Amino acid sequence: MFIVLVQVQVRPELLDEFKPAILNNAARSVERDPGCYRFDVLQREDDPTRWVFYEVYENEQAWVQHRASPHFLAFKEVGDRALVSRDVTKLTGINVAS
Repeated sequence: MFIVLVQVQVRPELLDEFKPAILNNAARSVERDPGCYRFDVLQREDDPTRWVFYEVYENEQAWVQHRASPHFLAFKEVGDRALVSRDVTKLTGINVAS
């Protein structure tokens, strides 16, 4: 498994535009992107401008393909304006559940 942990900070004035854009991207990713197993969108309770995305893919190539999808590119248009900062961590996952 290939996992991407993305931590972002959103401009407060663009939160109302950012939220539906990321939720649509996440939902379409799981529905349509081959090899996308999970895409969780998390928002910090103590700071609504801070978000975390937990994305699980079959492999890194599936993630690369996701980043070329129409729903990701639509999100990126909003994200490019809305994000103050972004930190991406790539991880290798080991599934211990049967």
